[in-house]
Amino acid sequence: MKIVLVSSCILLKKNKILTTKRPADKPFPHYWEFPGGKLEKGESFYDAIIRELEEELGIKIKSKDLSIIDNVSHSYELNSIVIMAVFCIRKWTGIVKAKEGQQIQWLTAADLCKVKFLEGSKSILDKINANLYGFNHG
Repeated sequence: MKIVLVSSCILLKKNKILTTKRPADKPFPHYWEFPGGKLEKGESFYDAIIRELEEELGIKIKSKDLSIIDNVSHSYELNSIVIMAVFCIRKWTGIVKAKEGQQIQWLTAADLCKVKFLEGSKSILDKINANLYGFNHG
């Protein structure tokens, strides 16, 4: 069984949530997801999300501003499972921009259901829509 460890982050700004679209040259192209990525060797979930947000979006975050809000696991194919730490952040330094050519968009919680997300994110979307994370979304 191959286990893939991933950190993802829900960035909140003015009652909207940042989503990113997977590029055509990566697995599961054209699906939307929350920013993040795989842990590198010896990296913690916190270290990975801090690195990924800087690499993907050009923003700097402090671990004290991160809240871990969920852990999700999903099997995408036989003999492979993704274990994902889900963080939430409302405060960062820098301007969010797509540094890897990916599309990005800010969506309300209600609009998240209008785009095609990866299967592993479905439980996160359900919890956002049920306000189980306690976001004050409009």
